[in-house]
Amino acid sequence: MPELRLTHETLTYEIQRRRRRTVGVLVRRDGRVEVVAPLRTPQGEVRRIVDGFLPWIEKKRAEAKERARRRRIRQFDDGETIPFLGETLRLRVVQSDRPPVDGIVRDGGELTVRVPVGLSTPSRRAVVRYAILHWLLERAREVFHERHVLASKRVGRAAKRVVIKDMASRWGSCGPKRRMSLNWRLVLAPPAIVDYVLVHELCHIHEANHSPAFWKRVASACDHWRKSRAWLRRHGDELEL
Repeated sequence: MPELRLTHETLTYEIQRRRRRTVGVLVRRDGRVEVVAPLRTPQGEVRRIVDGFLPWIEKKRAEAKERARRRRIRQFDDGETIPFLGETLRLRVVQSDRPPVDGIVRDGGELTVRVPVGLSTPSRRAVVRYAILHWLLERAREVFHERHVLASKRVGRAAKRVVIKDMASRWGSCGPKRRMSLNWRLVLAPPAIVDYVLVHELCHIHEANHSPAFWKRVASACDHWRKSRAWLRRHGDELEL
């Protein structure tokens, strides 16, 4: 739970106190701002540090608004496109008397969704979105498992369990206990990006920080890590359904 909520001109943010040395500022995917501060840092010092982050915060909040705008633009109508593992699939919505158990069928670059006849436009769009999300989550389970096996061979350690989550600000997490979480949105990215994130998180089993030793492990298991990390920084906000 946040310690308190502060308002700075047009910016409202939450402060959390933890055992750490520095003040960290985080902008959630929905635009909310969170500040994590050491236990004994004075509130005035926290505010001063947040002041220095204001241009960066506004940039990230603008990106969050743009993500929301893109989500509103995609209506899940016939002819729209859906990202999948770096590809672009064209959506085909077919109204059918057959039960929706037929689900989604992919044929090359086309994704066909069958919906019941007679739905209102909002209901049809909601049904299509739900069906696509379910399809993507199923593919994510398959793809992440397959590529986790390959990545674990390169790193020399495997996660005991891999859980797919809707993560607000991270692509994955893993630690010495070898329980890994992955952001489902990675299934929208190219396979090389999935591989990089898997290697990154598996290396945290050995190194719980981002020290030179950690990055040396990442580089030894993923020769495209710099390029993939840069891609995520440039395009990560575009991985939205």
